[in-house]
Amino acid sequence: MTEQRPLDDAELRVPDGYVTNLFDLAGRVAVVTGGGSGLGQAIAVGYAQAGVTVIVADVNDAGSEETVARITQQGGAAHAHHLDVTSKAAIDALADLVVEQHGHVDILVNSAGSAFRSPAEDFPEEKLDFILDLNLKGTYLCCQSFGRKMLAQGKGSIINLASIGGFIAYPWASAYLASKGGVLGITRGLALEWRDRGVRVNGIGPTLMDSPLTRNAAQRTSITADFIKARMLRPRLGLPRELIGAAIFLASDAAELVTGHTIMCDDGYLVA
Repeated sequence: MTEQRPLDDAELRVPDGYVTNLFDLAGRVAVVTGGGSGLGQAIAVGYAQAGVTVIVADVNDAGSEETVARITQQGGAAHAHHLDVTSKAAIDALADLVVEQHGHVDILVNSAGSAFRSPAEDFPEEKLDFILDLNLKGTYLCCQSFGRKMLAQGKGSIINLASIGGFIAYPWASAYLASKGGVLGITRGLALEWRDRGVRVNGIGPTLMDSPLTRNAAQRTSITADFIKARMLRPRLGLPRELIGAAIFLASDAAELVTGHTIMCDDGYLVA
């Protein structure tokens, strides 16, 4: 690492208008995996409202098109692409296409994920493979492929969707907890390797959210949700749109010194 020269007094001052563009994302390009529903969809719409061109990547083609329709109705720019995040070839192809068509990729949000609830002793092997492949391997592969593009540019921001489940445990979710703990490890490891090359890697850790994922999981059993709800400081689920502020901050120049961290959007869950 090259030693930085001491700054003079003029360089240490806050310049006029410094804050004006601190959170400005206009003109940037973001890829949001799992953008066809839930948390990814909300973040995609939020980015578009901030002037970002959004690539909505999901295996759920109808959901992706719905997200794009919402964005375009609001005057934003978005494009839907089919993407299986467990396929390295598909991810590499999309990364190449995004840079070819838009010239750069500035933001990656890894929101694609799933859950399955079962007692650990009976957890089906095929569901274990599915959860780890989608939540953990999928996040890693997307970071790797789009990270290469950002490293070549010398700048970029990657945001991984983690969970309170990366920090604490709850019943009937052992595979999900393992996957989200792994996401935290990926986030810290890549942040360490890539910071001096211009790429920041952070996470967002939501509380139990009102989303299609949690609703679908609850159809099998309420044991997990009941355990979490009993320990909430306020008796309500988080809303997907309540993650947009953290996603904008982490993608913006306002977060220039923030990397390797997971911002908890947990309504104080972890302080109890």
